[in-house]
Amino acid sequence: MYSLPDVITHNYDPDRGAFRNICNLPPWEAETILSEIRNTTQSSPKENYLRRRLRTERWLYAERTRKCGKPYLKHPIYFFLGDFADGRDPARPESLVLPLASLPPEVLTFTYPDSMASLPLATEAMHSDDRKPYHGQVFTLAEIKAVVAQFGVPSSHGLTAAPDVYDRFIEVQVWDDRPLRQFLVDR
Repeated sequence: MYSLPDVITHNYDPDRGAFRNICNLPPWEAETILSEIRNTTQSSPKENYLRRRLRTERWLYAERTRKCGKPYLKHPIYFFLGDFADGRDPARPESLVLPLASLPPEVLTFTYPDSMASLPLATEAMHSDDRKPYHGQVFTLAEIKAVVAQFGVPSSHGLTAAPDVYDRFIEVQVWDDRPLRQFLVDR
């Protein structure tokens, strides 16, 4: 039986600041940032990234609202479940690792894997062979504990037996920035 990691990680660009979501910006400003990322890092978000991200966030918001009520934020702040402070993402080289227990469960949802992969894995025919029971679902803390107990955590950090091309991490969506403000004091 597998257990849930006890930390979450938020990776961010120190020039832009922690706890940002590109979907909070006007489209032209979001596209400017995406273009800068494409031109200055090894990361290359696809040209349709913003359209796909907005679609994914509409799904996340609807599912979160259906399960837990309307959240404080319209667009979540993204974390990884576990310690991902490895500096591998050149677009987001800084990290903040927090105890999972430092945030109220009611402000959290989870997708396995990240939401941008989970939704298409569950809904697009081309991914039918890769589909798993947890794809296309938004989980509460209690629900993700049960999923992890059954399936383990993704293999990118060696925590499950078999690596998977899509299931590389569990994403955490934080729907309220007020509990996070205490962690910005030193930033």
